[in-house]
Amino acid sequence: MTGFSDWVKYQLTLRLYTDVPEAARALKLRPSELSRWISAKRPPTQDTIRAACRVFDAPVLEVLIAAGYLSAEEAGVREDLPAVSSLSTQDLVDELCRRLGPEAVSASVSRTLS
Repeated sequence: MTGFSDWVKYQLTLRLYTDVPEAARALKLRPSELSRWISAKRPPTQDTIRAACRVFDAPVLEVLIAAGYLSAEEAGVREDLPAVSSLSTQDLVDELCRRLGPEAVSASVSRTLS
């Protein structure tokens, strides 16, 4: 097992997929292709990395780090910060309120809802 296969499994868990055929259908992949990503007996190819970025809507640096082609240090990524995809909606709202102030977020939500 590799970092890439663990990353793929994590992405599937985030999306609440419970089996490969269901996930493959939703992600518009062949089940055999997704199974290869999960087993990851060899490092992912450039095409696999591109496809993973597309289907999981992930930044290429995140996938390259997961695949072991780059370290977080080489990519200039701070490991002490959580990935945005791992934050809950409430965590994101709280951070927006902290940065913009609750009034700005409240006004934005009001405009969106009207």
